[in-house]
Amino acid sequence: MAENLRTTRYNDGTPITLITDNISWGDITAGAYSNHFNTENIDTIATYGRLYNWYAVNTGKLCPLGWHVPDINEWSALADAFGGAGEAGGALKEVGTTHWASPNTGATNESGLYCHSGRLPRY
Repeated sequence: MAENLRTTRYNDGTPITLITDNISWGDITAGAYSNHFNTENIDTIATYGRLYNWYAVNTGKLCPLGWHVPDINEWSALADAFGGAGEAGGALKEVGTTHWASPNTGATNESGLYCHSGRLPRY
């Protein structure tokens, strides 16, 4: 995928519940999403995407048809390709502090996955 997921509907058109408070987020046992810092700012949503709970992800209908949220084996394979779980974080993050807290030590984007500039990732 070339951008963060930010859908408000499952791929069958069913709406996903928006949750804007921590208590409800912790209590809900159905699929739900929230916006970063509970913002409604479209630029922030475009940059950071939306956050989805396990129930939404577990439906298998969160991503566009033909796509899926990676499972633990796929995440592990990605991490292993960049030095293992203890090292891969830097290779997967953009350099700088535009979208990451300072000092963002070790960020190299060696993976090429960060493609906010519009360029396609390398695999």
